[in-house]
Amino acid sequence: MTTIREIAAKAGYSAASVSRLLNNDPTFSISDSARNKILETAQTLNYKKNSATTHDKYNIAVIFAILPQKELEDVYYSNLRQSVVNYAKKTNMSLTFYLEISDVPVEVDGVLAIGQFQSADLELLSSYSSTCIFIDSNPDSHKFSSVQPNLESIIEQAIKLFIQDGFESIGFIGGSLWHANEIPTRLKDPRQKYIESYLRELGLLNQDLIHIGSDFSIKTGYSLGNEIITNLSRQPLPNGFMIASDLLAVGVLQAFNEHGISVPNDTAIISINDIDIVKYTSPPLTTFKIDTDQLAKTAINTLKDNIIFPVNTHKNILLDADIVYRQSFLQSHTDSFI
Repeated sequence: MTTIREIAAKAGYSAASVSRLLNNDPTFSISDSARNKILETAQTLNYKKNSATTHDKYNIAVIFAILPQKELEDVYYSNLRQSVVNYAKKTNMSLTFYLEISDVPVEVDGVLAIGQFQSADLELLSSYSSTCIFIDSNPDSHKFSSVQPNLESIIEQAIKLFIQDGFESIGFIGGSLWHANEIPTRLKDPRQKYIESYLRELGLLNQDLIHIGSDFSIKTGYSLGNEIITNLSRQPLPNGFMIASDLLAVGVLQAFNEHGISVPNDTAIISINDIDIVKYTSPPLTTFKIDTDQLAKTAINTLKDNIIFPVNTHKNILLDADIVYRQSFLQSHTDSFI
């Protein structure tokens, strides 16, 4: 019986591409010439689907380790959940959400994991090997595959934009991550690591301009904004702030507006996420758009490929983000904004 790998070898395309085409994956894009080549090869080799080895549905467990209150406060996570649900429907996957990893049945075809997990839970997840994909983070790239926003690239792009506009002082406003073990442990957010490293290389790092709160909420942003204002006599405003998330930026803007600080005239702001609310802040926020649809689509496609063709290696896929210019920061040569 002809196999997908034999078709792939003869047609000159990857086995994953051949499988997704022959299994009618609606999210798979391929050129007409490649499609015709694969189909002609399959016909020449008398390929027939084996119903015994083809899933009508892939049963996928989703561990969504985001507290309900956090999901309510941060639309990013509710958008990510909805994106996962939407794209699963398009790829013949049946999702079941679980609160506890120990409740996941051993016969599931794969696992999608979102959020922070305790060490014991990560040990359980590691038993799924290549059929476990983390979305938005990766607790251990040696054990797990993941699809994440390329935060390092985002930070570097933002700093370059500030420098191109002649900014001599650049600040950062961020939050903290917390390890989910029984004794909460405060972790340095990657965005903070990247900006400190990048500014240090450029000789522009000023630790007095790095402001870190306990989380990424509007409330924390408001508190940090007020702290910055209180300390203005000791530490003047930088030319611009990179802010780790839109929610933090909304809180900072609220504090700045209350005290008459004009953005971008007194200090500019670039943020991350592009949630809907930032179109309506005063001023509207310039921000990097994290595409939750693309995160979900890439994670689900990667998981499906790994289910069909099990691998021993782990993939860490980083997705770039486009900047959306609004009034909180406009390049000097940019004439329009959204």
